[in-house]
Amino acid sequence: MKQSKKMKRGDFLMLLFTGTVAGGLFLWTGSSNWISRLTREEGDPLKAKVKREGEIIAEIDLNSITDTEYIYFEEGIKVTIEVKPGKIRFLSSGCTDKICVNTGWLTREGHIAACMPSRIVVSVT
Repeated sequence: MKQSKKMKRGDFLMLLFTGTVAGGLFLWTGSSNWISRLTREEGDPLKAKVKREGEIIAEIDLNSITDTEYIYFEEGIKVTIEVKPGKIRFLSSGCTDKICVNTGWLTREGHIAACMPSRIVVSVT
C-alpha cells in the first residue's frame, strides 16, 4: 500500500494551531523583557536588587556607582557580592557548587543569579 507524503488539511491546521500557541506563549512570557530591552536607552537607570530569603537587602543604581563596592553576608554561608559601575556579581561564596560565582557579571536588565544554599538572589531590573 502506497502512503501519500503530502500534508493533509488536518496536518496543516495542527501545525498552524501549534505555531500560533507557541508564538503566543513566547510573546506573553517574554514580552515585558523583550519590549523593555528594545526601548531601553543608554542613560536609563539600571538597578540591581539583592534579596535574602525574599527580603530586599539592597537596591543599587548600577549607573551611579563610581568605585568598586562589596556587600558581605557573614551569617550562615559567607557570600561576597561585588558591584562595579554597570555590573554586579557573586565574587565568592562558601557554598559547595559555586554556580552563583560561575554565573559571572550581571550587566543587563533581566539578568539574575542566585545562591540557593545561602538563599541570596541578585537581579538586574
